[in-house]
Amino acid sequence: MQAKSGFVSRGLEYLCASLLIVIVLVVFANVIGRYFFHAPLRWSDEVAQYMFLWLSYLGALAALIRGRHYSVPNLVEMLPRIPRTVVKTVSDLIVLVVLLVLVWFGWQLVDRLSFQTSLTLGVPVYYAYIALPLTAALMAVVVCFQTINRLRGAHPVTADAVGTGRLDERP
Repeated sequence: MQAKSGFVSRGLEYLCASLLIVIVLVVFANVIGRYFFHAPLRWSDEVAQYMFLWLSYLGALAALIRGRHYSVPNLVEMLPRIPRTVVKTVSDLIVLVVLLVLVWFGWQLVDRLSFQTSLTLGVPVYYAYIALPLTAALMAVVVCFQTINRLRGAHPVTADAVGTGRLDERP
């Protein structure tokens, strides 16, 4: 399981890095076009916004898989094994409920915006907004697997367990 989640997480990190590079290139091309050639790329702002939205949600998914979301585990880690497992499971259930709410309302948002097209690109805006319910659903699946593995007694997949690399080195 750790090898699979490490592979998926690494792939998500490379995808996020690629999205960031494309965002920087598109914005840079727009700046050059606007200030040096007086011909801005009208579509560049929308592309950058939509890609940044996807980058944010996919990055959150990668962080969840690696156990890198913000938390304060000191108090929980001081508990004995069974109460620690109970507290972490309750925390995961709360996160799962929030994610399912995001899926529900995110899908409603996508449904309401299904007939709207973007101003400069002319593509349906749900291509951008589908990121919320899709990644929230994937996060819910990850939380379910992590909770089941914890209840089975398996070691959690963390950033250290997956391995280190250039993209996730800490200073």
